[in-house]
Amino acid sequence: MTGPCSVPIGGVVEPGFEAVRRVFLENFSARGEVGAACCVYWRGRAVVDLWGGWRDRARRAPWERDTLALVFSATKGMASAAMAVAHARGLFELDEPVARSWPDFAQGGKARVTVRQLMDHQAGLAAVRTRLTPGLLADPESLGRALACERPCWDPGARHGYHGLTLGWYQSELLRRVDPRGRTLGRYFAEEVAAPLGAEFYIGLPGAIDPDRLAAIVPFRPWHLLLHMNTLPARAVLAALTPGSLTRRSFFNPRLRTP
Repeated sequence: MTGPCSVPIGGVVEPGFEAVRRVFLENFSARGEVGAACCVYWRGRAVVDLWGGWRDRARRAPWERDTLALVFSATKGMASAAMAVAHARGLFELDEPVARSWPDFAQGGKARVTVRQLMDHQAGLAAVRTRLTPGLLADPESLGRALACERPCWDPGARHGYHGLTLGWYQSELLRRVDPRGRTLGRYFAEEVAAPLGAEFYIGLPGAIDPDRLAAIVPFRPWHLLLHMNTLPARAVLAALTPGSLTRRSFFNPRLRTP
């Protein structure tokens, strides 16, 4: 099946959901989409299952039904599912201090920060002062030490601020300390959530995955934000471009040229 401009489109929609397919095709014809997939469940069954375009910037490799894509902060929902399972099994309580399970966390004025405040983006830990690298992020012990010594950027519980990159790291470190098997968030999710559901979603991509199944992400540069001043809050754009701002420190550490 092909769509606008000979874009390869696969999948099906059930009667009554044809409008979803039309909008899906418009992403390619009117919005410059490269490749995408959309699956919608209603009352326990898949009523929309579409994929199309290409999984590479050169537009040579078609997007397939089993193509895997980086989903950025949608991962927070999956991470929350893992933490919910751990909570249901009595591994932690939401209103107890994080430091009860992770003593080193008490550094920097965080002794009273509760698990609930941490999960609710209220802990003031949206940024990390330590310069992060992929190597450090891959070493739970080193990462744990860097996170434990952080100081809150505001009085925990007094404000809410999006912990865009840090939340999953803190969740993983807490989980490692309360799980009897000491598993990271990625392992706990894989074994306690994804495996029982038969879901193919990874927090940390296994090396055994065929690279040809992966969709490349078309990157953007920070200055590209200036091109969207009419759709993004101006203060947010300026904060992202201002060295030393909390926004910039929250979203640009580690320094990566592309996702």
